[in-house]
Amino acid sequence: MIRKPVGEIDWEADSRSFDRVAELYDRFRPGYPEALIETILSTTHIPPNGKILEIGSGTGKATAPFAQRGFSILCLEPGENLAAVAAQKFAGLPVEFETARFENWNERQSDFDLVISAQAFHWVPKEIAYAKAARALKPGGWLALFWNRYPELQPEIFAELEQVYTERAPELAGTPEPIEETIKRTEAEIVESGCFDDIRVERFPWSARYSTREYLGLLDTYSDHLRLSDETRERLFGGIAQVIETRGGFIDKPYLAVLYLMKIRA
Repeated sequence: MIRKPVGEIDWEADSRSFDRVAELYDRFRPGYPEALIETILSTTHIPPNGKILEIGSGTGKATAPFAQRGFSILCLEPGENLAAVAAQKFAGLPVEFETARFENWNERQSDFDLVISAQAFHWVPKEIAYAKAARALKPGGWLALFWNRYPELQPEIFAELEQVYTERAPELAGTPEPIEETIKRTEAEIVESGCFDDIRVERFPWSARYSTREYLGLLDTYSDHLRLSDETRERLFGGIAQVIETRGGFIDKPYLAVLYLMKIRA
């Protein structure tokens, strides 16, 4: 089975896994479509001197397009190595880092025009996440949550890779939750929080081409793959590499970036 990229099992264990491979994470994890960023900016109308809080910034994959536009950003990231990689990238820009989990952060109330979280908000307990994000926002502020979701590959290569997983790493077998069910569940959580109005969901399909080496590098940032023994991972990656090489040495991976935008309730 081609695994979902985040082993959503244990935040502490997975956080340590990501932090151990911070440079690989920065090199191989995907960014986000420019259209998604532009939708956030055009909808929220954040002013040029606006302040952004980012929850779970990692190595700055989502930070970059906002930092490059000159926004002041406070990034919360519990992984010291991940934050260090990002801090080096954004030296000289108005980007600050705190090594903290959002739920433990000493909050600054009504201080931010926009709160963003990419590929990370699900790690925060939902009974804390939405209310605390709302408290951090100025009146009229916005929360933008976004994830890259993972549609299946083309059927033929999917079947071949499925067989490799079944034979060499059966512990990774299992069917991920359908994307639309995930979207609906997250929407329901937002509504149930009672903290936001003007809730909207936008979808941005895109794709990336990976060489064999790049695709294996990407897999080496997935926490469920990192939990494999060295022997199992070596066997699994050998089989995956063989499949990709027999198909020209490249794999086209589809993504669906999903954006949730919502305005703080007045």
